[in-house]
Amino acid sequence: MLTSPEFICARCHALGQGCCLAPEGPERMFGLTAGEIAAIAAASGLEPGEFLVADRATPDFLAFLAALNPVFPRTMPGGRRLRLRLTPDHACRFLGPEGCRLPLQARPIYCRIYPFSLNPHGRLMVLRNPQCLAQQDARSWREVLKRLGMDEAGVRTLFARLEELAAEHQRHPPSLAPRTDPA
Repeated sequence: MLTSPEFICARCHALGQGCCLAPEGPERMFGLTAGEIAAIAAASGLEPGEFLVADRATPDFLAFLAALNPVFPRTMPGGRRLRLRLTPDHACRFLGPEGCRLPLQARPIYCRIYPFSLNPHGRLMVLRNPQCLAQQDARSWREVLKRLGMDEAGVRTLFARLEELAAEHQRHPPSLAPRTDPA
């Protein structure tokens, strides 16, 4: 049995199958809110343009996100998305050999709740990923939560925080102009 969330995530990424990889490219990446961007900048010491890419989410992806939970497309007003920059091998810029190099509190909320989501009716669900080591051989979503050192109340708290950040992001979109690139 895998013993800690850090071990599970680091092992998953060492196998080249972690959730911080986007092998298909950036098309299905989530947007960041201004609050998340500020937290990442403060924790990393980097300017937003060093870790962000500004692009547009596709209408298909926005529709998928709206069906998953309406808060997600609200992080991308009008389809304008500020997302994490990828390395040439399509890994998150902050992925290191031991997993995420950002402190937990500075990580994007979606990263902190994955592989969980709340459906539009508020029901907790697991986003099934057969490559996720935390999900392999798990008998229930509660076991996946436990393996990742999470609990349902914590996931709900993070979703509530994302709701707040998305609302603020829509009211006051950041005036950032990070450089754009294909990755």
